[in-house]
Amino acid sequence: MTMGVSKWLRKGVSGVALATALFALAACGEEQAASDKLKTGPIPEAKAELTVWSFLPGNYEKGVEAYNAIAADFQKAHPQITVKIIDMPYGTYFDQVRNSVVAQSGPDVITMYGSAQAYSYKNGLYPLQDAIDPALRKEIKYLDENYSADGNLYILPTGSYGYVMLVNRAIFAKAGIDPATALASWDSMLATCKALTEKGIQPMASGWKDGYLFETYLYMITSQMMDKPTLAKWVKGELKLDDKLFTDAVNYIMDMKTAGCFGDDKALGRNMFDDTNVQYATGGAAMLVNGALSRAMQLVKDQPETMAMALPQVPASKHKNLVDAGAEAGWGVTKWTKSPEASAAFVNFIASKESQEKLWAAIGVPSNISGFQAQAQNDMQAAYLALLANPENHTGFAAFPLPVLAVMERNAAPLMGGTMTVQQFMESANSAFAKTN
Repeated sequence: MTMGVSKWLRKGVSGVALATALFALAACGEEQAASDKLKTGPIPEAKAELTVWSFLPGNYEKGVEAYNAIAADFQKAHPQITVKIIDMPYGTYFDQVRNSVVAQSGPDVITMYGSAQAYSYKNGLYPLQDAIDPALRKEIKYLDENYSADGNLYILPTGSYGYVMLVNRAIFAKAGIDPATALASWDSMLATCKALTEKGIQPMASGWKDGYLFETYLYMITSQMMDKPTLAKWVKGELKLDDKLFTDAVNYIMDMKTAGCFGDDKALGRNMFDDTNVQYATGGAAMLVNGALSRAMQLVKDQPETMAMALPQVPASKHKNLVDAGAEAGWGVTKWTKSPEASAAFVNFIASKESQEKLWAAIGVPSNISGFQAQAQNDMQAAYLALLANPENHTGFAAFPLPVLAVMERNAAPLMGGTMTVQQFMESANSAFAKTN
């Protein structure tokens, strides 16, 4: 159970690594920014080869075969086009994309997250809002929240993730606690953390050193606190980080710490995010936040009594049972491609209902197509898919600017360890946010 976080979550190392990439990209100059929107059009008959970079195949046991099968299907429909998908390690992926953008050469299509994160790479990506197949536009979910603040859509989102609580029923039973009632509300969850701690049980798997776990809770809680209009303002850059909403969200995380949800202070700041998976898999914690169905399926093998539940809604939530959910990732077309029509066609093809159905069947990637009817093969899939089906679900994750994430990651351990106050934490994050505007 030593898979890296990037194998299972849609964010992974975005903050520090991608912020570094962002600063390098700034040197490219605004004059290189993508201005011409890519439009749909017929694919030329001349032979061409598309090179596709992605970290998604490596997220799944048979991911390489599954994505290559999609490429083969595309080639059957367009025999003049050869598609070469290169499965790339997540840890170095964004550095390599950055280098390509600086050099203005490399792949024709890339995997990228949307909104503020895609905006960081805008000098190398075509806006795609006019290149979406009209039929697909009506079906695809999570489109609006992947637009960037400049009004452009730099990626076409595919797949779905959802952050949920994995709960070990065996540990709860040993403590004489019913998780259904214990996790029914925010206050009952905090009380449950105290009750589990008193029985010598760590409530939630915990690791703060790299800051990723802190960000995870921040996404989950801020998503609850945003109604649709507020989310739209956040994506457009009209809602600033100094809004009380974000400080309140951080304070909710601190309330969890005070209630003992993350264990004693000796453990705070000691472990990395990956260690939380190991901690849960080995029975060292009763709960774990998890973003990927594929990862949940792996953890069920280690802890068969695992079930999936929504994180209880914070008191300021605008929703009844929303989970932070969105597109697994997306696909962008590079500005330097010599085959823009073919690249746009491939992006539409891999986002299509037919391709997403095949990816679900082959490797269990939940679709982001409205009305998609996935057949669950087990209880975990059924529970996860039910949580993802909530039409209220959304996420503001990708609208967090990368330099801000880098600062939050760096300061998460001091905040959770008590050497930094919430006010100091937010002042530092707001300083980084101000420099992005």
